[in-house]
Amino acid sequence: MTRENRTKELNILGPAEHICIWKDAAECNDCHLDEVLFCRPKIKYMLYFGLTAMLGIIPAVMGILLSEYTTLGKIAILGSWVVYAAFFFTIWESRMLCNHCPYYANDAQKSLHCPIDKGKLKTSHYDPGPLSTSEKGQFTVGALILIGYIHPFLVIKNQILFTALSIAGIIVWIMVIQKKVCTDCVNFGCPLNRVPTNIRDRFLNRNPVIKEAWEEKGYKIKND
Repeated sequence: MTRENRTKELNILGPAEHICIWKDAAECNDCHLDEVLFCRPKIKYMLYFGLTAMLGIIPAVMGILLSEYTTLGKIAILGSWVVYAAFFFTIWESRMLCNHCPYYANDAQKSLHCPIDKGKLKTSHYDPGPLSTSEKGQFTVGALILIGYIHPFLVIKNQILFTALSIAGIIVWIMVIQKKVCTDCVNFGCPLNRVPTNIRDRFLNRNPVIKEAWEEKGYKIKND
């Protein structure tokens, strides 16, 4: 079977046709990057990211539910948090962070098949280059709002214990993803990405579409 026919069989369109993570695994025999990057979806990354995130979310929600706010107030606080989260993940983050990820490159798919954001609706177009300074700033601001949104409401009702537990959970979550997820992530432009330079350069050298976009923004490959 020719490469073109295999690509059609796998339903791959757009830039993804020229990016290695979308190729058949049989074409990766001379590459071992899958041992240090999540070139292929692995459920462990979703578990690391999602389960530890609950350490910060559950205490915050419990604190609001057990607070002295009225029932309507509790619904309004938690509901607005959910609405903002939906907006941030589906619209804002998708247009400033996720759209730079190789998992976003397949035009044949309407939702992401990323190991972390699997199933999230794609609302932008793939950009193979790194994040701009503006995009990094937007991501930082948007993420801080999402993470810290609930805590002022907890403090107002003197839910100090739940506030402390939530903040501690967030710190643990960040530590876990920095050690177990961000070190393997192929979205190299993310401000949280911790993939070593030599590994990143090896991946870029295997993917000229991405390499060219990075070099146009001033990036210098150290391992040609």
